Amino acid sequence: MGDLSEKIEQLRELLVGGGVKRAVIIPHISPDGDAIGSCGALSLMMDKLGIHNQIIICDHVPDYLQFLPKAKSVISNRTEPELCESYMMAADALFMMDHNNPDREGELQPLTEAFMGKKVMIDHHLEPSPVDITISDSGSPATCMLLFQVIKSIWGKEAITPDMANALYAGISTDTGNFNHAASDPELYRTVADLLEQGLNRDYVYSNIYQVASLDKLKLTGSVILNDLRIHPDYPVAIIPITLQELEQYNYKEGDLEGVVNIPLSIAAVKVSVMITERKDKVKLSMRSKGDIPVNLWCEKYFNGGGHKNASGGKMEIPFAEVVELVYGTVEEFFEGIR
Repeated sequence: MGDLSEKIEQLRELLVGGGVKRAVIIPHISPDGDAIGSCGALSLMMDKLGIHNQIIICDHVPDYLQFLPKAKSVISNRTEPELCESYMMAADALFMMDHNNPDREGELQPLTEAFMGKKVMIDHHLEPSPVDITISDSGSPATCMLLFQVIKSIWGKEAITPDMANALYAGISTDTGNFNHAASDPELYRTVADLLEQGLNRDYVYSNIYQVASLDKLKLTGSVILNDLRIHPDYPVAIIPITLQELEQYNYKEGDLEGVVNIPLSIAAVKVSVMITERKDKVKLSMRSKGDIPVNLWCEKYFNGGGHKNASGGKMEIPFAEVVELVYGTVEEFFEGIR
């Protein structure tokens, strides 16, 4: 905590000392609730400080997160690349939220690497790349929880507005699978209590994230579980290969598969769940596990990814069938290696 306190103090000096007049805030590619929630909460805090700021993104904010503060004002590099570049060029500071390396920013990576101002990272993933100020805690269940601690340390929890509380809670909830994993730290619940005291509308956030499914999304989930889910014959692994054709059949929108990878973990005999999703330009993998099984090591070694012990992901630019084969082909080595 000592080193973290020093980094937070450096951030306080940067923001409170007047060294930043204009800032850019960037989430990772294909952002989730923790990415958009942390970006939105930080942006609102900067508004209070009088710092002109803009959230820019490689792709787009998923529909199910559009209700979050600042989500509708995000600028996408896919549709307005010149505007994104102009904001980057005019900024004094760049904030990398919920990712540990510029290569998680997609097409924005070259702009980040060329950026000449202060670079600040607030994140909870392992092995952060070096920047000017790195506030990183891989033990934190969500970047939003880490950001809450940062704001509380610098300005006090009283600085949290209801909109900020909603954004922070959204990230905490989604990154813990609605408190179903990485949720054993008492500090997590003290944070939620503080957010409630500051005006968090928990029912509003919950309903917008978990109770807005389309009929197509429900049909896709049903099809995936009924037709795609397989249990490995020799190891406690559920494998869910989902083709692009199946996604298109059910009019897939980003976020429609949120939480599906967790479903097989409800099976007593399953300890690891792997979802393999074919996209037009790549194959995405999501892994979840129970107990002490470090699926991040599996993702790092074979699937160009990583993450947390119980929740990790990766991506491959090889044919879908080859990725599925690679998953099956490395199950034995992975399990034997962690024994």
